[in-house]
Amino acid sequence: MPTMNRVTKLLDHLPELLRRDANHEPPLFPAADPLQYPRFLLPELPSQPWHEATDHPWLRDFENNHAALRDELNEFLSQQETTFRNYIGPLNGDRVDAGDWHILYLDYRGRRWDEHCKYFPKLMKIVDTVPRQAGTVFVSRLTPGTHIPPHCGSTNAQLTSHFGLVVPPGVEMRVGHETRAQVEGKGLVFDDSFEHEVWNRSDKPRYNVFIQFWHPGLSADEIEAIRGIESHPHIQGVISKYLVGASALEPVRN
Repeated sequence: MPTMNRVTKLLDHLPELLRRDANHEPPLFPAADPLQYPRFLLPELPSQPWHEATDHPWLRDFENNHAALRDELNEFLSQQETTFRNYIGPLNGDRVDAGDWHILYLDYRGRRWDEHCKYFPKLMKIVDTVPRQAGTVFVSRLTPGTHIPPHCGSTNAQLTSHFGLVVPPGVEMRVGHETRAQVEGKGLVFDDSFEHEVWNRSDKPRYNVFIQFWHPGLSADEIEAIRGIESHPHIQGVISKYLVGASALEPVRN
């Protein structure tokens, strides 16, 4: 079966898919795994909760420059003119149920926060080399004792990487049924369309870089077709709500 048939199936049912999403109704194409429940599911795309970081060689650039990236973070933390913001999911209201989750936005679908990126020139130079980048880039902080409860991303068409800038022992993430430890200076890769949650059980903050990129199973034609779907007014409305919500987050001290 030609891979474009997956996106064609989506396009053929797009009005009904968007109607259901707008009315918060069950999806037209539910996933086989009950722990996978994104808002927008691309049918027939092979999915698994975890992906091996070694299958994504671009992560080595982050690993090889870990010390320099950590230095940029420390320099950023030394000032208070520009600060993290207290995170509440701009679309789904995702938030912690213990501790605090702070983020610093860098990019959202090509919308750059230049006032933030200027503090991270080395990081952004590496980010710009990530192939098939999609979605969101931000720096995330979890304060000691933080728990991010189970939640799910918006689509299975992209994967997510967490690169550990500063990670004390005791930081773990569950995706689907499997829990893995996060390690400083290394990247984790997962499909956030599966239910996931995070713990910082340490007495120190955890900092990482959050990056999203297109699922490796998608062809270039499929990615282009999905980008075309994103131009639909309903999807643009979702993107606009994300940007407005992100701008409204409460600033916190570094």
